[in-house]
Amino acid sequence: MIQPGKEKKIFYLLCLYHLIIWTLVPYFSNKNLPLDVIEALAWGQDFDLGYNKHPPLSAWIPGLLFKIFGNKDWVYYLLSQIFIVISFVFLWKLSSFFLKKKSQILLSVLTIEGIAFYTFETPQFNVNICQIPLWIGTIYFFLKSIKNNKIADWIFLGTFSALGFLTKYIFVYLLISLFFYLIYIFFIRKKINFNFLYTVLIFFLITGPHFQWLLQNDFTTIYYALKRGGLNEFNIYNHLLNPFKFLINQISILLPFLLLIYLLIKKIKIKLPFDSQKFIFLLFSFLLPFFLILITSMVTGSRIRTMWMIPFYSLIGVFFIFLYQDSINLKKLKSFNILLIIFLIISPTLYSLRSIYNDSRTGYEGKKIALQIEKEWKTISKDEISNVGFSEWYAGNLSYHLSNRPKVFLEENNNFYKKPAVIVAKDIGPSLCNRKNINVKNIVYKKIDNHDVCFIF
Repeated sequence: MIQPGKEKKIFYLLCLYHLIIWTLVPYFSNKNLPLDVIEALAWGQDFDLGYNKHPPLSAWIPGLLFKIFGNKDWVYYLLSQIFIVISFVFLWKLSSFFLKKKSQILLSVLTIEGIAFYTFETPQFNVNICQIPLWIGTIYFFLKSIKNNKIADWIFLGTFSALGFLTKYIFVYLLISLFFYLIYIFFIRKKINFNFLYTVLIFFLITGPHFQWLLQNDFTTIYYALKRGGLNEFNIYNHLLNPFKFLINQISILLPFLLLIYLLIKKIKIKLPFDSQKFIFLLFSFLLPFFLILITSMVTGSRIRTMWMIPFYSLIGVFFIFLYQDSINLKKLKSFNILLIIFLIISPTLYSLRSIYNDSRTGYEGKKIALQIEKEWKTISKDEISNVGFSEWYAGNLSYHLSNRPKVFLEENNNFYKKPAVIVAKDIGPSLCNRKNINVKNIVYKKIDNHDVCFIF
């Protein structure tokens, strides 16, 4: 696979593989969009400055695409792969700072195909996928800013940092790590570069409206993040048990990648080049975010979910290839090439099998159920369904599949009842239509395809 002079061609083929295979495979194997995509589309109907679970960026993007393309599933699978390809482009550019040979730069990208986060999990566009190019782009422009000190690079750094933060707050672990490197540079050079203030200014100009939204909404997204981390479930054992589980999960995720590295290196020798400034930068930008989140788990007892770590692995290929660049023999890469090709084939195959046989979300008959509900609605009212509630999944799917795209309400309020509305849920029964303190004259309960549906007209 890796032939001198053809590295760029192989890189483009890899990008094309992602754009074509990882768009078509989920499109043909999934009956329904994944949960996170439906959730983002439900939020993204209104371009709010924040939502109940996350900052706004990862919902704005699919929300905008829906206004252009509508409910075409392939658009949202392609969206994920565009973000992956942009990540690869930034990774290639970033690798060129650390690696001399194009073959090594290519390997730093190819090896992360051994991590399921960049293959198997990519069809589900969500906050984690959205973060990846912003994570790598932030590191890239940070390094360029440090090296060249151009104002344009500092501005780009502020922009990427802000957009990353507006995707998911866990992005702050990267920003803290890079800030520590800035302090390190200050002690090395004995000089403060005040151009970083351009970055700070741009960051707060972009994120300022969201901070204002947080204040107005009682920091709802932050409380959600704390709850997801299990901080509301105090247990002294969690301070040891959760970090241990975190480490075990990370090792299991990395096994295919480590096997690729083993075949690439053959002879593993641990010799850390602490005299290299490039290695020091990789410690700050790649390893330090891991240690910070591990320390967070140990100190707070929080539960770090494996999927949260998707962007944290972005530089792992660069790190290992840089560490063992002198031990790589391109003439003996047959086993590496074979295993990589196996991964490229087996990953979409396993995804298809899971989607077809063992995924209740992507196997959900969303379109069929929406049409049945719409058919029943037409026997009751001549008006179109205007509002649906109150679940990201059931209501979100109904809104996505109906041609008039009714507004999704995730919380019950008086505005919901001002127009013809439908409440859809499961395993609740007729009590779904018992709306207390709401003046509704016409309300009908129906059981449709094992769903509880409440028609309000």
